[in-house]
Formats: sequence, C-alpha cells, structure tokens
Amino acid sequence: MSMITNGSQMHLKSEFQKLGDRLIRFGQALQEDTTTVGELMRLANACGIKLRLRASAESGESDDE
Repeated sequence: MSMITNGSQMHLKSEFQKLGDRLIRFGQALQEDTTTVGELMRLANACGIKLRLRASAESGESDDE
C-alpha cells in the first residue's frame, strides 16, 4: 500500500485502487490517436494484460480506376 496526501488528509491507497488508476490510464491511451504501440504495451503490462496486436490490410475494390 502507498500513502497519498490530499490536502491535510492522508490515506492509504489499496492495490485495487492502484490497479484502477492504471486501467484508467490504459483506457485513455487506447482512445488517443498519438499513443504508440510501445506505450500501449507498457501500460497493458502494468495492468497485468497481455496485449496482442495484429495488423491486416483490407481487401476490397479501390477507387484508382
């Protein structure tokens, strides 16, 4: 547990609260266009999430004709 000071009040932050904070940051990073894959991997690992990404090209008609 870690100690957090909020003004004059002090309280201990539980492991669940710290995990919640990390999950919120991961969720925010997923929504940001500028987040790198490396950053997502680091944040996912901090949450205990094994992130696996796969890229694939769309196959369809092109408008180049």
